[in-house]
Amino acid sequence: MGSRELLKSLMEWRDQISMRASSETVEIVVEGPKDKEALSLLGIKANYTYAGSLLRDVRELGERRVRGRTFIIMTDFDKEGMKIYGKLKTILTQYGGKLDEGPRNEYRRRGFPKLIEELRGFLERRFPDWDLLLNSQLD
Repeated sequence: MGSRELLKSLMEWRDQISMRASSETVEIVVEGPKDKEALSLLGIKANYTYAGSLLRDVRELGERRVRGRTFIIMTDFDKEGMKIYGKLKTILTQYGGKLDEGPRNEYRRRGFPKLIEELRGFLERRFPDWDLLLNSQLD
């Protein structure tokens, strides 16, 4: 995939996840602050939740924490991230939460980095002015 196509693909994915996450009842679940920062820098405005906090909340509140809510799980695609993803998927659906797996599946299909926090470096290596290019698309 060439640079122009890669940037277009990233912007399409960003717009897709932003649209899906625009509701107050949707949360994007990430592993930590660096993952949240990487997605936020792309202009993805959402209700972000850390996986550990969500699991703790579910242990304490059960279905009250997840029923009626939709979760977009954006944990990493390494061994640990996939383990967390599997655990979250099982627990959230058991307690009545909904999963939107489209953005996660699309992220991988498009060949973006395995670690979400590496997204910024991935862009910087290919597009020194990536933030200006993306921000011009937000205006």
